Amino acid sequence: MKTQNVLKSSLAILVTSLFLITSCDDSTKYRASYSHDIQPIFNTKCLSCHGNAGQSNLELTSYEKTMSGESNHGPIVVPGNADGSLLYEAVSKPDNEQSKITNRMPLGTDPLTVTQIQLIEDWIIEGAKDN
Repeated sequence: MKTQNVLKSSLAILVTSLFLITSCDDSTKYRASYSHDIQPIFNTKCLSCHGNAGQSNLELTSYEKTMSGESNHGPIVVPGNADGSLLYEAVSKPDNEQSKITNRMPLGTDPLTVTQIQLIEDWIIEGAKDN
């Protein structure tokens, strides 16, 4: 009798655990926000060069300007494709790696943190939304 109760309890715990594991999805994962995460990075790290009339024809003052087309080197952001986006390439690639960008950005200051780079990558992969 005691063994049977232990088995029933163990089975109930197992079934509950499996249900909880399978009901979890990516909807609880943090989604990068342009206004909350990305523009603040641009404001502190990029606008000294890429403000109004930005260098390399790149202006990062707003979502519209960021998404408006191309720099002198190609598309700034390719929604859903971080590796195809010059923005991600510019902030994530080491100087010595083959790249369209000659130097890691931002120039003349500390590079972006791992967290900042990850937020940019996530935002692009998630579709580069104006959120």
